[in-house]
Amino acid sequence: MSTVLTSEAQEQLNHIRYSRDTVHAHSPAIQKLFNLVIDYVDDAEKAGKNGTKVIWAGVPWAMPLIYSAGAIPVAFSEVGRISGQEAITVSEDYYQMPAETCSMVKATAGEWHLRKQAGTSITRIFGSSSGCEPYNLAWEVMKKEGFDVYTSDVVYRAPGVEGERYEELVRYFVDEIHDFNEWLTGSREIDKESLHREIVRKNYLMRRMREIMDLRLQHPFHVKSLGIMYLMNGLTHYFGKPEEYTEVLDALVEELSGLETDEAERQRAIPLIWTGGSGQEFGIYETIDDAGGSLLGFVSSPYTRDFPEDIDPVESVARFQLQSQMAGASIYRRHVIEQQVDRIQARGLILYGYLGCSFGSVTREIYRDYFHNKGIPSINLEGTFQVGAPSGQLLTRIKAFIEMLS
Repeated sequence: MSTVLTSEAQEQLNHIRYSRDTVHAHSPAIQKLFNLVIDYVDDAEKAGKNGTKVIWAGVPWAMPLIYSAGAIPVAFSEVGRISGQEAITVSEDYYQMPAETCSMVKATAGEWHLRKQAGTSITRIFGSSSGCEPYNLAWEVMKKEGFDVYTSDVVYRAPGVEGERYEELVRYFVDEIHDFNEWLTGSREIDKESLHREIVRKNYLMRRMREIMDLRLQHPFHVKSLGIMYLMNGLTHYFGKPEEYTEVLDALVEELSGLETDEAERQRAIPLIWTGGSGQEFGIYETIDDAGGSLLGFVSSPYTRDFPEDIDPVESVARFQLQSQMAGASIYRRHVIEQQVDRIQARGLILYGYLGCSFGSVTREIYRDYFHNKGIPSINLEGTFQVGAPSGQLLTRIKAFIEMLS
């Protein structure tokens, strides 16, 4: 199914094409990446029409399991890329969501509604019950609208939890993974051979991403902000095409490895860390590029360590999640940010969140104060999850922030 794009979504699509054809004309790898971005949802819809299991999925830890079952996950982030003001209006008027509700929740609920009315083949939703309370309400709303919704209880492991208590968490999580598999496939039995292959693939791709991020320290402008944002997003879901996404990473490593270091380019680049969600207001990324900024560090996606390959693959998924997640109090995640600051010698932080997310706004203030006291300046941005042009004031703030760093 290919729905008629709203004017906002069409403009966003044109921005992606411009970045592919003009901004990244020098990089065949990033051009192929943007082709995957453009085709992701429509190709998943077609696969669903042809009998493949396709689900809306907002839980990163489950992606290897989803692929091992022969299904295709469509990430929530892509709902934002195809939704616009019409989806927000549906959520506010039809579902009576308050105007101050997080734009991510309103955009996804509204877009799902619109696509269901248009005959979408993707009618199953997998989310997390611990994501946020507004989403918990949205899950119930979607169930009443006829969607098949499954939510998982993400297990949090606080620092210091070791020994038997940690093993209890692993056992609980393993049981939950089987529950999810039963919802997805109709059976609690997991194809462990297939899951192991997906874990090996995931590890390979994360290692490739680490290579790319290291090489970008020598070539900070080869991949611009929009390109690296989508490259990082794809590490979670592969845009529904694991083999083609793998080819993109392999090709990009080859591209970067074949470049001669331009010391003037390195000196000109202003190293920045992005933490938080990825905004759909693409003008933000263009402004970062124009001001000389380079997004060389990310905190939103764990890719710095591998899944264990020498243990039961279901247990491997559980242990990877429990040992990787940065959940809980914000003081735990700030250590991850500090590691990125040291790795890239960051001059500044971009703290990004969605309008209406009160939890995120508090977290960003904690980070801002903490890193200000350590001499690392930051900018706190709030944007929309759905597509739309950023305000002139927002762009002016970003430009002024980066120019200050230079």
